Amino acid sequence: MVIKPLFFARFLCLATLLSSFVFSATSSAFSLSDLFGSDDKEEATATAANPLTNILSSQLGVTSEQAAGGAGALLSLASSQLSGDQATELSKMIPGADALSGAIPAGLGGMLTNMDTINQVFSALGMDASMVSQFIPIVMQFLGDQGASTGLMDAVGKVWNPAG
Repeated sequence: MVIKPLFFARFLCLATLLSSFVFSATSSAFSLSDLFGSDDKEEATATAANPLTNILSSQLGVTSEQAAGGAGALLSLASSQLSGDQATELSKMIPGADALSGAIPAGLGGMLTNMDTINQVFSALGMDASMVSQFIPIVMQFLGDQGASTGLMDAVGKVWNPAG
């Protein structure tokens, strides 16, 4: 009689441990597109054709993936901290903004809460944190060239340069 409860307790413990490994790893590391194929080529093409990505790549000598991920991180942070109208205006200013946000390294997009987390994204993309300060004026210039309002420019500037 003692054997059955002990066996059941061990089985339950093992099953719980195994399921926590399986479900936590697969939920964060895989998506259905990983299993059934995805539009990675289309997204890569959209990212490479993005005018902001092209400007950043040519002016800073970074890859299109680094340009897209860095710009996506900056824009995602700004979007999350702007008011509704300003966030909407920002999304309209950037062609293919969704593709840029999709270029943020897996698992890092949800942690973008301040400029320190932006540095972590840049590092994951293979860039030094000092590159952030080189991206910001180029993205700001791009927004201005796209016709961003003064209010949006000021708000974005405060998000990206909180001490400034």
